[in-house]
Amino acid sequence: MMKHLIPVLFAAGAVLLAAADESRAQTQEICPDRPVPPDWVVVDILARTGRCRPGHLDKMLKIQNTRMMQAGAALRVCLGSPLPRGWVVTGKERCAACCGAAGQPVERNIIKKIKN
Repeated sequence: MMKHLIPVLFAAGAVLLAAADESRAQTQEICPDRPVPPDWVVVDILARTGRCRPGHLDKMLKIQNTRMMQAGAALRVCLGSPLPRGWVVTGKERCAACCGAAGQPVERNIIKKIKN
């Protein structure tokens, strides 16, 4: 009985770890008409065909979860991105081909987490 229980417990633990890992500081792409969830920021805007509307070129928001980041962490985010609680804008930088501007320099914010 015990040797049958161990693989089941191991598999259940692997599923729980995978679920916990999924909610950490990874990125996702969402359609531009969707709200950015709390604790997420927009790190890029990408052209994708047919993701939101079949046959159309959509500007997908590439978002990143900031919830598990520690104080002192810094990110570069598109202008207009929500600013989560505990984060401040520390500067701006110019970048080419980022935040939806294909080949054109644009500004984006540099943000830093000041408290957990």
